[in-house]
Amino acid sequence: MMNLQEPLEFEPGDRILVSRTDRLGDLILALPFVETLKLRYPQCEVDVLASLYASPILEGNDQIDRIMRVQNDQLLLSKAYEKDFLSKLTRGNYKAVVALYPERRICYLFHMAAIPIRIGTAGRFHSFLFNYHLLHSRKANKKHEYEYNLDFLRFFKDGPTVTMPHVYPREKELRNAARIVRQAGVSGPYIVVHPLSGGSAEPWPVDKFLQLSGELEKNGVEVVVSGSEEEGRILRDKLEALGLRARLICGETDLRTLAAVLSQAAVVVSNSTGPLHLAVSVGTQVVGLYPSEDAVSPRRWGPLGEESRVIQPIEQEGSTMASISVERVAREVEDLYFKSLKYGKVQQ
Repeated sequence: MMNLQEPLEFEPGDRILVSRTDRLGDLILALPFVETLKLRYPQCEVDVLASLYASPILEGNDQIDRIMRVQNDQLLLSKAYEKDFLSKLTRGNYKAVVALYPERRICYLFHMAAIPIRIGTAGRFHSFLFNYHLLHSRKANKKHEYEYNLDFLRFFKDGPTVTMPHVYPREKELRNAARIVRQAGVSGPYIVVHPLSGGSAEPWPVDKFLQLSGELEKNGVEVVVSGSEEEGRILRDKLEALGLRARLICGETDLRTLAAVLSQAAVVVSNSTGPLHLAVSVGTQVVGLYPSEDAVSPRRWGPLGEESRVIQPIEQEGSTMASISVERVAREVEDLYFKSLKYGKVQQ
Protein backbone atom coordinates (compact mmCIF):
# COMPACT_ATOMS: atom_id res chain seq x y z
CA MET A 1 0.00 0.00 0.00
CA MET A 2 1.34 3.41 -0.95
CA ASN A 3 1.11 6.27 1.52
CA LEU A 4 0.22 9.22 -0.65
CA GLN A 5 1.61 12.55 0.51
CA GLU A 6 1.18 14.68 -2.62
CA PRO A 7 -1.57 14.70 -5.28
CA LEU A 8 -1.01 12.39 -8.20
CA GLU A 9 0.57 14.08 -11.20
CA PHE A 10 -0.84 13.88 -14.70
CA GLU A 11 0.45 15.15 -18.02
CA PRO A 12 -1.72 16.59 -20.83
CA GLY A 13 -3.23 13.70 -22.74
CA ASP A 14 -3.08 11.22 -19.87
CA ARG A 15 -6.15 9.00 -19.65
CA ILE A 16 -8.08 8.34 -16.43
CA LEU A 17 -10.78 5.67 -16.14
CA VAL A 18 -13.55 5.91 -13.53
CA SER A 19 -15.30 2.60 -12.86
CA ARG A 20 -18.84 2.31 -11.46
CA THR A 21 -20.39 -0.85 -12.84
CA ASP A 22 -23.36 -1.51 -10.56
CA ARG A 23 -26.90 -0.09 -10.64
CA LEU A 24 -28.41 2.98 -12.28
CA GLY A 25 -28.74 5.04 -9.11
CA ASP A 26 -25.17 4.24 -8.07
CA LEU A 27 -23.85 5.43 -11.44
CA ILE A 28 -25.86 8.65 -11.23
CA LEU A 29 -24.45 9.35 -7.76
CA ALA A 30 -20.94 8.86 -9.18
CA LEU A 31 -21.39 11.66 -11.72
CA PRO A 32 -20.33 14.49 -9.37
CA PHE A 33 -16.98 12.74 -8.93
CA VAL A 34 -16.58 12.21 -12.67
CA GLU A 35 -17.38 15.83 -13.57
CA THR A 36 -15.18 17.15 -10.76
CA LEU A 37 -12.25 15.11 -12.03
CA LYS A 38 -12.67 16.53 -15.54
CA LEU A 39 -12.93 20.10 -14.21
CA ARG A 40 -9.69 19.68 -12.27
CA TYR A 41 -7.86 17.92 -15.11
CA PRO A 42 -9.30 19.39 -18.34
CA GLN A 43 -6.13 18.47 -20.24
CA CYS A 44 -6.65 14.77 -19.46
CA GLU A 45 -9.14 12.34 -20.95
CA VAL A 46 -11.67 11.13 -18.37
CA ASP A 47 -13.51 7.96 -19.40
CA VAL A 48 -16.20 6.06 -17.50
CA LEU A 49 -16.71 2.31 -17.27
CA ALA A 50 -20.35 1.42 -16.54
CA SER A 51 -22.77 -1.47 -16.89
CA LEU A 52 -24.33 -1.89 -20.31
CA TYR A 53 -27.79 -1.23 -18.83
CA ALA A 54 -26.98 2.02 -17.00
CA SER A 55 -24.40 3.47 -19.41
CA PRO A 56 -26.84 5.34 -21.71
CA ILE A 57 -27.30 8.02 -19.04
CA LEU A 58 -23.68 9.06 -19.63
CA GLU A 59 -24.30 9.99 -23.26
CA GLY A 60 -24.36 13.68 -24.13
CA ASN A 61 -22.21 14.65 -21.13
CA ASP A 62 -19.32 16.77 -22.43
CA GLN A 63 -17.35 16.14 -19.22
CA ILE A 64 -17.00 12.48 -20.23
CA ASP A 65 -14.60 11.74 -23.07
CA ARG A 66 -15.48 8.12 -23.69
CA ILE A 67 -17.88 5.50 -22.33
CA MET A 68 -16.78 1.91 -21.82
CA ARG A 69 -19.58 -0.62 -21.30
CA VAL A 70 -19.42 -3.99 -19.61
CA GLN A 71 -21.77 -6.89 -18.94
CA ASN A 72 -20.71 -8.19 -15.54
CA ASP A 73 -22.42 -11.55 -16.00
CA GLN A 74 -20.56 -12.14 -19.27
CA LEU A 75 -17.22 -11.64 -17.55
CA LEU A 76 -18.05 -14.65 -15.40
CA LEU A 77 -19.66 -16.76 -18.12
CA SER A 78 -17.48 -16.17 -21.17
CA LYS A 79 -13.70 -16.41 -21.37
CA ALA A 80 -13.84 -14.90 -24.86
CA TYR A 81 -15.77 -11.89 -23.55
CA GLU A 82 -13.30 -11.47 -20.69
CA LYS A 83 -10.34 -11.66 -23.07
CA ASP A 84 -11.89 -9.05 -25.37
CA PHE A 85 -12.62 -6.75 -22.43
CA LEU A 86 -9.05 -7.06 -21.15
CA SER A 87 -7.80 -6.20 -24.64
CA LYS A 88 -9.91 -3.03 -24.65
CA LEU A 89 -8.53 -2.03 -21.26
CA THR A 90 -4.98 -2.60 -22.43
CA ARG A 91 -5.49 -0.66 -25.66
CA GLY A 92 -6.95 2.18 -23.62
CA ASN A 93 -3.46 2.97 -22.35
CA TYR A 94 -4.84 4.35 -19.08
CA LYS A 95 -2.50 5.96 -16.61
CA ALA A 96 -5.00 5.60 -13.75
CA VAL A 97 -8.22 3.87 -12.85
CA VAL A 98 -10.51 4.77 -9.94
CA ALA A 99 -12.69 1.86 -8.82
CA LEU A 100 -15.59 3.59 -7.10
CA TYR A 101 -17.33 0.20 -7.05
CA PRO A 102 -14.63 -2.46 -6.63
CA GLU A 103 -16.20 -5.42 -8.43
CA ARG A 104 -13.64 -8.17 -7.93
CA ARG A 105 -13.36 -9.57 -11.47
CA ILE A 106 -13.14 -6.18 -13.11
CA CYS A 107 -10.51 -5.01 -10.61
CA TYR A 108 -8.49 -8.13 -11.40
CA LEU A 109 -8.57 -7.12 -15.06
CA PHE A 110 -7.37 -3.60 -14.18
CA HIS A 111 -4.37 -5.34 -12.58
CA MET A 112 -3.88 -7.64 -15.58
CA ALA A 113 -4.00 -4.64 -17.94
CA ALA A 114 -1.06 -3.18 -15.96
CA ILE A 115 -2.73 0.19 -15.41
CA PRO A 116 0.02 2.00 -13.47
CA ILE A 117 -2.22 3.77 -10.92
CA ARG A 118 -5.05 1.62 -9.53
CA ILE A 119 -7.11 3.34 -6.85
CA GLY A 120 -9.62 1.48 -4.70
CA THR A 121 -10.78 0.89 -1.15
CA ALA A 122 -8.77 -0.91 1.51
CA GLY A 123 -10.08 -3.72 3.68
CA ARG A 124 -11.45 -6.06 1.00
CA PHE A 125 -10.12 -9.48 0.08
CA HIS A 126 -9.15 -8.21 -3.37
CA SER A 127 -7.76 -4.84 -2.21
CA PHE A 128 -4.26 -6.14 -3.03
CA LEU A 129 -5.15 -5.50 -6.68
CA PHE A 130 -4.91 -1.74 -6.00
CA ASN A 131 -1.69 0.16 -5.38
CA TYR A 132 -3.42 3.24 -3.93
CA HIS A 133 -5.93 2.59 -1.15
CA LEU A 134 -8.70 4.73 0.27
CA LEU A 135 -9.23 4.05 3.96
CA HIS A 136 -12.95 4.47 4.46
CA SER A 137 -15.92 2.25 5.17
CA ARG A 138 -19.38 2.89 3.81
CA LYS A 139 -21.02 0.40 6.18
CA ALA A 140 -21.51 3.03 8.89
CA ASN A 141 -23.76 5.06 6.53
CA LYS A 142 -22.51 8.32 8.01
CA LYS A 143 -22.90 10.39 4.84
CA HIS A 144 -24.36 10.35 1.36
CA GLU A 145 -23.17 7.93 -1.31
CA TYR A 146 -22.09 10.78 -3.60
CA GLU A 147 -19.93 12.11 -0.73
CA TYR A 148 -18.30 8.71 -0.30
CA ASN A 149 -17.47 8.85 -4.03
CA LEU A 150 -15.98 12.33 -3.61
CA ASP A 151 -13.67 10.94 -0.91
CA PHE A 152 -11.55 9.57 -3.76
CA LEU A 153 -10.63 13.16 -4.66
CA ARG A 154 -8.01 13.08 -1.90
CA PHE A 155 -5.66 11.47 -4.44
CA PHE A 156 -6.06 14.41 -6.83
CA LYS A 157 -5.28 18.12 -6.79
CA ASP A 158 -7.65 20.66 -5.28
CA GLY A 159 -10.10 22.57 -7.45
CA PRO A 160 -13.80 23.08 -8.17
CA THR A 161 -16.17 20.39 -6.89
CA VAL A 162 -19.45 19.34 -8.48
CA THR A 163 -22.13 18.36 -5.95
CA MET A 164 -25.11 17.52 -8.16
CA PRO A 165 -25.42 14.83 -10.86
CA HIS A 166 -26.47 15.88 -14.35
CA VAL A 167 -27.98 13.86 -17.18
CA TYR A 168 -28.62 15.57 -20.51
CA PRO A 169 -31.58 14.45 -22.66
CA ARG A 170 -31.23 15.25 -26.36
CA GLU A 171 -33.78 17.29 -28.29
CA LYS A 172 -34.96 14.20 -30.19
CA GLU A 173 -35.54 12.37 -26.90
CA LEU A 174 -37.46 15.32 -25.48
CA ARG A 175 -39.74 15.36 -28.52
CA ASN A 176 -40.29 11.62 -28.25
CA ALA A 177 -41.06 11.94 -24.54
CA ALA A 178 -43.63 14.65 -25.22
CA ARG A 179 -45.27 12.44 -27.82
CA ILE A 180 -45.47 9.45 -25.47
CA VAL A 181 -47.02 11.51 -22.69
CA ARG A 182 -49.45 13.18 -25.09
CA GLN A 183 -50.56 9.79 -26.45
CA ALA A 184 -51.19 8.68 -22.87
CA GLY A 185 -53.84 11.40 -22.70
CA VAL A 186 -51.93 14.13 -20.89
CA SER A 187 -52.63 17.67 -22.05
CA GLY A 188 -50.83 19.81 -19.45
CA PRO A 189 -48.39 19.65 -16.53
CA TYR A 190 -48.07 16.15 -15.16
CA ILE A 191 -46.66 14.03 -12.36
CA VAL A 192 -44.79 10.75 -12.87
CA VAL A 193 -45.43 7.90 -10.47
CA HIS A 194 -42.83 5.09 -10.62
CA PRO A 195 -44.18 2.30 -8.37
CA LEU A 196 -41.82 -0.65 -8.71
CA SER A 197 -38.22 -0.86 -7.54
CA GLY A 198 -35.23 -3.16 -7.71
CA GLY A 199 -35.70 -4.55 -4.23
CA SER A 200 -32.70 -2.88 -2.58
CA ALA A 201 -34.97 -1.42 0.13
CA GLU A 202 -38.43 -2.12 1.55
CA PRO A 203 -40.84 -0.45 -0.91
CA TRP A 204 -44.06 1.43 -0.46
CA PRO A 205 -46.72 -1.05 -1.65
CA VAL A 206 -47.61 -0.97 -5.34
CA ASP A 207 -51.33 -0.81 -4.49
CA LYS A 208 -50.75 2.46 -2.64
CA PHE A 209 -48.87 3.98 -5.56
CA LEU A 210 -51.81 3.19 -7.82
CA GLN A 211 -54.26 4.56 -5.26
CA LEU A 212 -52.10 7.70 -5.10
CA SER A 213 -52.35 8.06 -8.87
CA GLY A 214 -56.13 7.84 -8.64
CA GLU A 215 -56.28 10.33 -5.77
CA LEU A 216 -54.17 12.87 -7.65
CA GLU A 217 -56.24 12.49 -10.81
CA LYS A 218 -59.41 12.99 -8.74
CA ASN A 219 -57.91 16.27 -7.52
CA GLY A 220 -57.30 17.50 -11.06
CA VAL A 221 -53.65 16.50 -11.44
CA GLU A 222 -52.62 14.54 -14.54
CA VAL A 223 -50.46 11.50 -13.74
CA VAL A 224 -48.49 9.01 -15.83
CA VAL A 225 -47.21 5.74 -14.39
CA SER A 226 -43.80 4.58 -15.60
CA GLY A 227 -41.95 1.28 -15.56
CA SER A 228 -40.60 -1.48 -17.75
CA GLU A 229 -42.72 -3.65 -20.05
CA GLU A 230 -42.71 -6.46 -17.48
CA GLU A 231 -43.63 -4.02 -14.71
CA GLY A 232 -46.48 -2.80 -16.90
CA ARG A 233 -48.00 -6.30 -16.91
CA ILE A 234 -47.82 -6.41 -13.12
CA LEU A 235 -49.40 -2.96 -12.82
CA ARG A 236 -52.24 -3.79 -15.20
CA ASP A 237 -53.12 -6.83 -13.11
CA LYS A 238 -53.03 -4.70 -9.97
CA LEU A 239 -55.21 -2.00 -11.52
CA GLU A 240 -57.78 -4.57 -12.58
CA ALA A 241 -57.85 -6.09 -9.09
CA LEU A 242 -58.28 -2.65 -7.50
CA GLY A 243 -60.85 -1.46 -10.02
CA LEU A 244 -58.68 1.54 -10.92
CA ARG A 245 -57.48 3.14 -14.14
CA ALA A 246 -54.16 4.86 -14.83
CA ARG A 247 -52.18 6.32 -17.74
CA LEU A 248 -49.43 3.72 -18.13
CA ILE A 249 -46.37 4.39 -20.26
CA CYS A 250 -44.62 1.20 -19.12
CA GLY A 251 -42.38 -0.34 -21.78
CA GLU A 252 -42.64 2.71 -24.04
CA THR A 253 -39.35 4.33 -23.01
CA ASP A 254 -35.73 3.35 -23.09
CA LEU A 255 -33.54 4.78 -20.35
CA ARG A 256 -32.77 8.05 -22.11
CA THR A 257 -36.37 8.62 -23.17
CA LEU A 258 -37.42 7.96 -19.58
CA ALA A 259 -34.97 10.67 -18.51
CA ALA A 260 -36.65 13.02 -20.99
CA VAL A 261 -40.14 12.13 -19.66
CA LEU A 262 -38.95 12.80 -16.12
CA SER A 263 -37.33 16.09 -17.14
CA GLN A 264 -40.66 17.43 -18.43
CA ALA A 265 -42.63 16.36 -15.33
CA ALA A 266 -43.54 18.71 -12.50
CA VAL A 267 -42.89 16.08 -9.80
CA VAL A 268 -41.71 12.46 -9.72
CA VAL A 269 -42.78 10.06 -6.96
CA SER A 270 -40.90 6.83 -6.33
CA ASN A 271 -39.30 4.49 -3.85
CA SER A 272 -35.53 4.59 -3.38
CA THR A 273 -34.72 3.69 -6.99
CA GLY A 274 -32.54 4.67 -9.91
CA PRO A 275 -35.39 6.56 -11.64
CA LEU A 276 -35.75 8.77 -8.54
CA HIS A 277 -32.09 9.83 -8.84
CA LEU A 278 -32.51 10.10 -12.60
CA ALA A 279 -35.33 12.61 -12.08
CA VAL A 280 -33.09 14.71 -9.82
CA SER A 281 -30.30 14.60 -12.41
CA VAL A 282 -32.59 16.17 -15.05
CA GLY A 283 -33.72 18.93 -12.68
CA THR A 284 -37.14 17.64 -11.58
CA GLN A 285 -38.56 17.85 -8.06
CA VAL A 286 -39.07 14.48 -6.39
CA VAL A 287 -40.85 12.86 -3.48
CA GLY A 288 -38.95 9.75 -2.35
CA LEU A 289 -40.34 7.07 -0.05
CA TYR A 290 -37.74 5.52 2.25
CA PRO A 291 -37.78 2.94 5.06
CA SER A 292 -36.34 3.69 8.50
CA GLU A 293 -33.35 1.30 8.40
CA ASP A 294 -29.93 2.98 8.51
CA ALA A 295 -28.50 0.89 5.64
CA VAL A 296 -31.04 2.29 3.19
CA SER A 297 -31.63 5.64 4.88
CA PRO A 298 -32.01 8.97 3.04
CA ARG A 299 -28.79 10.11 4.70
CA ARG A 300 -26.95 7.57 2.54
CA TRP A 301 -29.25 7.17 -0.47
CA GLY A 302 -31.71 10.07 -0.43
CA PRO A 303 -32.45 12.28 -3.44
CA LEU A 304 -30.12 15.27 -3.73
CA GLY A 305 -31.26 18.86 -4.10
CA GLU A 306 -32.92 21.36 -1.80
CA GLU A 307 -36.37 20.84 -3.31
CA SER A 308 -36.35 17.05 -2.94
CA ARG A 309 -38.63 15.62 -0.28
CA VAL A 310 -38.45 12.37 1.63
CA ILE A 311 -41.26 10.51 3.38
CA GLN A 312 -40.55 7.82 5.96
CA PRO A 313 -42.75 5.83 8.34
CA ILE A 314 -43.83 7.66 11.49
CA GLU A 315 -42.99 5.54 14.52
CA GLN A 316 -46.33 6.16 16.23
CA GLU A 317 -48.16 4.93 13.13
CA GLY A 318 -46.04 1.83 12.55
CA SER A 319 -42.52 1.15 11.34
CA THR A 320 -43.33 -0.45 7.99
CA MET A 321 -43.58 1.28 4.65
CA ALA A 322 -47.20 0.14 4.39
CA SER A 323 -48.00 2.40 7.36
CA ILE A 324 -47.41 5.50 5.17
CA SER A 325 -50.83 6.70 4.08
CA VAL A 326 -51.81 7.64 0.55
CA GLU A 327 -53.22 10.92 1.89
CA ARG A 328 -49.88 11.89 3.44
CA VAL A 329 -47.98 11.29 0.22
CA ALA A 330 -50.64 13.08 -1.85
CA ARG A 331 -50.33 16.20 0.34
CA GLU A 332 -46.57 16.39 -0.21
CA VAL A 333 -46.84 15.74 -3.94
CA GLU A 334 -49.61 18.30 -4.48
CA ASP A 335 -47.74 20.90 -2.44
CA LEU A 336 -44.69 20.54 -4.70
CA TYR A 337 -46.84 20.39 -7.82
CA PHE A 338 -48.82 23.57 -7.18
CA LYS A 339 -45.70 25.46 -6.07
CA SER A 340 -44.06 24.50 -9.36
CA LEU A 341 -47.03 25.93 -11.24
CA LYS A 342 -47.04 29.09 -9.12
CA TYR A 343 -43.35 29.81 -9.66
CA GLY A 344 -43.34 28.86 -13.33
CA LYS A 345 -41.14 25.78 -13.08
CA VAL A 346 -43.45 23.98 -15.48
CA GLN A 347 -45.72 25.44 -18.13
CA GLN A 348 -49.46 25.30 -17.51
